[in-house]
Amino acid sequence: MSKTLLAALLCAASLSAHAHRVWVSTNHTHGGEILKAELGYGEFPEFEPIAKERLDIFKPLQLVTPQGKQNLVQKGLHNYQYESAKPVKDGSFLVLAEYLPTFWSKNAAGWKRQNMTQMPDATYCEQTRMYGKNIVNVGHESADTAVITRPVGQMLEIVPLDNPANVQVGERFKVKVLLNGEPLPNATLTATFDGFDTSDRGKTHKVEAQAFSDTTGDDGTVAIIPLRQGFWKASVEHKADFADQKVCQKQANYTTLTFQIGHAHH
Repeated sequence: MSKTLLAALLCAASLSAHAHRVWVSTNHTHGGEILKAELGYGEFPEFEPIAKERLDIFKPLQLVTPQGKQNLVQKGLHNYQYESAKPVKDGSFLVLAEYLPTFWSKNAAGWKRQNMTQMPDATYCEQTRMYGKNIVNVGHESADTAVITRPVGQMLEIVPLDNPANVQVGERFKVKVLLNGEPLPNATLTATFDGFDTSDRGKTHKVEAQAFSDTTGDDGTVAIIPLRQGFWKASVEHKADFADQKVCQKQANYTTLTFQIGHAHH
């Protein structure tokens, strides 16, 4: 009985680990300060260290400014913490995360970073890609749209059509979902905020509760209606058949957009 229970717990742990999603958070920053960011890979809004054997899956966080993209430096007590190499100016920018294409297959023993040629008894295989995007407004008055409303080229991407600093609680925050640069219709976008779900998911393994859900229109747009101020995470996923079914069954893309509604003065 204890072995069965242990196997069930290990299976649940492996399922839980595989269900991680990528998201980004940035500290409130003033012009002339170093920007500090954190790479979320786990249960929102909690951060947890990234397992050493998975570090190679992640690209360094990137800061997008009017001058282009620059890598942030992994720096801090934990391996999910990053900083800008130089102080940043006032303005509205993006911080991007990317989880590189990785095969995950599952058999009776659980999940492994393998495809179906490496795990012939796999019951499921997907090539996973994950993307995160955070809107950061440096300085209290920053609410520009030039950088943040431009697509950055993520395979699956949520593009804000306004700056959330211009959106009040209960107003519509319109975004466009793109797949390979093209509008993605009929995609489900869910959103939640820090503090919405206070249950201990680590013990229950239940799905993260969502505060909002809607589907994109023919033009790929959808309006998020944030009913509370605070730190929000919007998510979209898209799965399609993998090109070679002997290698893997699905190509799966997961993407998030994180943003603040209301001022977060610290």
